Amino acid sequence: MGIKRFIILIVISHIVLFYSIFDVYFTSPINHGMPVHRSTRSPHAKRLVIFVADGLRADKLFQHMNNTPYLHSIIQNRTSLSGISHTRVPTESRPGHVAIISGFYEDVSAVTRGWKENPVEFDSVFNRSTYTFGFGSPDIVPMFKRGQSYEHFYIECYHSNNEEFGNDRAHELDLWVERQFEKFLLNNTLTAELNKDKIIFFFHLLGIDTNGHSHKPWSDVYMKNIHIVDGIVQRLENLIENYYKYDRKTTYIFTSDHGMTDWGSHGAGDDTETLTPIIAWGSGIPSSQHGNVHIEQADICPLMSYFLGLDYSTNSVGRLPINYLVPVDEAILQAYIQNARQLLEQVHKQHDILKKRLLFVKPFELNEEKFFERMQTGEGYMNMYQIRDDITDFMRRIALASHYYHTYRRFLLSILIIMGFFTSISTILYQLNPIKPQRSSIALFCKILSILTFILLLVEQSPWTHLLYPALVCIHTWLSGDFAIYWIRQNVFNQIKSFPFWLNSLMVGLFLQAYILPFFYRWTMSIGVFLLCIDASRRWQGSLLHDRRRLAYGILLLIILIFPFLPTVGTIKTTLSWCTLLTGMITLTLHYLYFKFESHQLYIYSIQRTCLIVAMTDNYFVHHLSIRSPLIHLASWIILIISCFLPFLSSSKYRLKRLIIILTSILTIYILLSTQYESLFVLILCLLMLTWIITYEEQKENIQLFTFQSLLFILLAFFGTGNFASINSFDPSNVYCFLTIFNPFLMSCIILIKCILPILIVTCATAYVIKNPDMIKYFRLYTLIICDLLALELFFFIKTEGSWLQIGESISRYVILMAMIVILSGFHFLASLLLQKEFKCTRVKHIPK
Repeated sequence: MGIKRFIILIVISHIVLFYSIFDVYFTSPINHGMPVHRSTRSPHAKRLVIFVADGLRADKLFQHMNNTPYLHSIIQNRTSLSGISHTRVPTESRPGHVAIISGFYEDVSAVTRGWKENPVEFDSVFNRSTYTFGFGSPDIVPMFKRGQSYEHFYIECYHSNNEEFGNDRAHELDLWVERQFEKFLLNNTLTAELNKDKIIFFFHLLGIDTNGHSHKPWSDVYMKNIHIVDGIVQRLENLIENYYKYDRKTTYIFTSDHGMTDWGSHGAGDDTETLTPIIAWGSGIPSSQHGNVHIEQADICPLMSYFLGLDYSTNSVGRLPINYLVPVDEAILQAYIQNARQLLEQVHKQHDILKKRLLFVKPFELNEEKFFERMQTGEGYMNMYQIRDDITDFMRRIALASHYYHTYRRFLLSILIIMGFFTSISTILYQLNPIKPQRSSIALFCKILSILTFILLLVEQSPWTHLLYPALVCIHTWLSGDFAIYWIRQNVFNQIKSFPFWLNSLMVGLFLQAYILPFFYRWTMSIGVFLLCIDASRRWQGSLLHDRRRLAYGILLLIILIFPFLPTVGTIKTTLSWCTLLTGMITLTLHYLYFKFESHQLYIYSIQRTCLIVAMTDNYFVHHLSIRSPLIHLASWIILIISCFLPFLSSSKYRLKRLIIILTSILTIYILLSTQYESLFVLILCLLMLTWIITYEEQKENIQLFTFQSLLFILLAFFGTGNFASINSFDPSNVYCFLTIFNPFLMSCIILIKCILPILIVTCATAYVIKNPDMIKYFRLYTLIICDLLALELFFFIKTEGSWLQIGESISRYVILMAMIVILSGFHFLASLLLQKEFKCTRVKHIPK
């Protein structure tokens, strides 16, 4: 096969295998067309008010009740419910609000498509209301105004430019909500709508989240904002009660979409992120329940439907928290049964869709006819609490049935994906050893089987992406199936009885485990680095003073292996701006000393040093002095652009100097993104790469060992200080040098750049060493094989049971590694471009040495 066709095939194959995780695990649970079921015929309230204090932790509210006197008085003196609402991963604003208002947990693919628009249509409690009036953030409130709710959803939002992270006035966003609602009540044009039954007021209060990111949840600013929200709740309730003349027909719910870690981030499964407060009071609360109240976040949706007597949201998976609506009576039990019917409709829809599409479907045994017959007769029950427990058990079985139908084709797809990995690896091996073996009957059987599987999925009208997996297996089997059988016979069956075969297999397995472990435990990277240090000391020749390059390489290895033992960047409460300043000063000094006697391209060196000084100054102003002005943002963007293009202005004739300019540019950008010790790590990594390539050029090693070393350094660069694989999530303080206005897409892109920049450092060093075209070819092929084997192993580690955090982490490891394969391929090309490409207009005449 030609090299171009091979590259195209491998790239497409890995894109398909990367996307496969979304078909297997990240599929939307949303279906449409299910019948609706009324929660209750006797509603307890005419209207419902829901306050969502974005980013509020449960402990910060309940352990500091003196800071919230009004909410405290509600708990102490009024009939109310108070306790903990348990969120699910990812603990972000969008999925949290969707869970509260729509009653289901969004899959990750939906979350990643945006914050402001619904990637899929879903039902919500807002749709079922007569009218809904929403006030708050433009990133949250309009997201539910799609589809049915356009007719009866009135919203008012402030401008996104007001979502400023860079000051301590975020509480003004919450005060804006209060002012706008007060003006809204004075608007006589909506009097008729406001006096209807089954209406909802939705107040989204963003200030706590914004101040938590900027000043951390332990700060006085965060606690002050909670106190301000407490006052806002009191005043808004008074406004509503005055408007409706204290008719006692209003239910109030106060909760949060997610919590926040001590270091100001959220998104994962730490208790500080998943435990949020819930307080309910007003009409419909039968008795007070405090302290032991624990509900799932999605359960808030059917609870709101029950208070207003609405139809349950058709897509909700929430269950009415009947344990806290005591005493249990017949009306509550009927609402609970209706909740079960609504959940059952989703299972019926899933079964009908599969039955219509698939040739054969094995149904899940629910015995629903017997259950509802027993509910109608009441036979065998001593009291209502036994009926409640029976309904709860039935709901659990409904959840199992829903999962069963939702994952009905998961096993077949998993087999196809695993075969896709193996056949892709066989094609890569075939490219390394392009021999023409005899045709094999086993390979022919595999080809026919993959074709039959493709036809089966085609007949079943499977999604077109499902057809890609048997097609991928079929293509690779036709290309390298005969070679794969020949290779297995020669390298496995013919040597399986020999001791070297098992020894080599054990060593390969240990090597692979050494690369897998950092995905679970960061500190294990230090083991590999320490082994490299031992290998470097073994290669020292003569005295240490006479082998200074290897000595420097060994010392740098010892220094850098410390970093995986440090807390991940982002989990430290304080900002270590002195680390960034120290990094800049060391880089500036080394840069000056190395280019001190250079007589050409002086303007490039001067520009780079100036950019370094400005980057250090910007970082110091932003993170130490808390000065965040548009001028600083402008300077940072200018430095970013200059640093990206500066290497192309330098001469490519002297490759080591060009590499140093590239590494300095990366360090300059990284200084702008640093908040703690990560810039020091990147500086040590740059110096380590420079000594590595110098010592490597003095020795002759095989390409396999070089590939293993390069991958180890890549993992070290990726996990050395912690990133989105090891930090439990998004911390906007990293982007304060560039922007402080809330822009999720741009912020995420900048943080992603920060995570992958250290990988570019390693790939640049690798591209510097491997110059021979054949060596480049073998290096890339061996890298692909190792990464595919790692990804295949991580695929087996994906969990479908356990906590949502465990499931999410297991999937993210696979996604990260598959993304890394794509990133590495692109970065090797970018590194070659950085080292070789030179703008013609800037070439200068070089002074011969």
